[in-house]
Amino acid sequence: NSFSLSGIGVHTGRAISARIEPAEANNGICFWREDVQGQNKKIHANVSNTARAMLCTRVENNEGIGINTIEHFMSAFFAMGIDNLNIYVDGPEMPILDGSAGPIIEALLKAGQTQQKFAARFLQILKEIKVTGENGAWARILPSTGLQICLDIDFPDPGIGRQKIDYSFSTSSYIETISTARTFCMLRDVQNMKHAGLAKGGTLENAVVVDNGRVLNKGGLRMQDECVRHKVLDCIGDLFLTCMPIFGKFEAFKPGHSLTLELLRTLMDDKSSYI
Repeated sequence: NSFSLSGIGVHTGRAISARIEPAEANNGICFWREDVQGQNKKIHANVSNTARAMLCTRVENNEGIGINTIEHFMSAFFAMGIDNLNIYVDGPEMPILDGSAGPIIEALLKAGQTQQKFAARFLQILKEIKVTGENGAWARILPSTGLQICLDIDFPDPGIGRQKIDYSFSTSSYIETISTARTFCMLRDVQNMKHAGLAKGGTLENAVVVDNGRVLNKGGLRMQDECVRHKVLDCIGDLFLTCMPIFGKFEAFKPGHSLTLELLRTLMDDKSSYI
């Protein structure tokens, strides 16, 4: 069944509504910019359509029409095994909701799902692919019998600090331990983001904010290692831009959207690294 989710765009501060509708087999995940006139509104969620963006994941079509902050929705779609959808959006980014994928999972569970009459595809990793980023950051993907995600984050504020996780994906564990982990930031970075024209819609209702070891949100963290679990949520959403489940082990130090997407592009360019 179709359903809608509405909320604030975390970077634009605009009220955004997204209508999620079923799609035929082999449609893939497609976003449609309903606020755009006279241009191609359709944007296929695919790693080849990713574009540079700050602090979020963006896909755009060949006319430059794009949609930002898709990672939480893509993560939830992957977790529920949904690979054909049309998402109609009345703005340039997806609503942030509570900063997690929890409300999306809840809506998907209520909407139900249907098995379609075509075999699903998957991506089997055959050899290691690795990329490096700034400040010692790196990411790699290795062969595995399922999807594993091993992350190591390191932030200067003791409210986040050094956190590690070794996670093996399953739908049930995702719903229970990953989906409700919220996006996060340090208070010292908030002003810089606003000066850059970002985080205009960011509040304590849709992000965890820490300052010198103190969590500013009422009620504190949802789980002790919420920050690194949210990074897992983000990585799963970005990895689904291959348009299929991955049988591989993803490892990263200081992970981020740009690093994960660079790894995916490198992977897909090397035809000998997967089947």
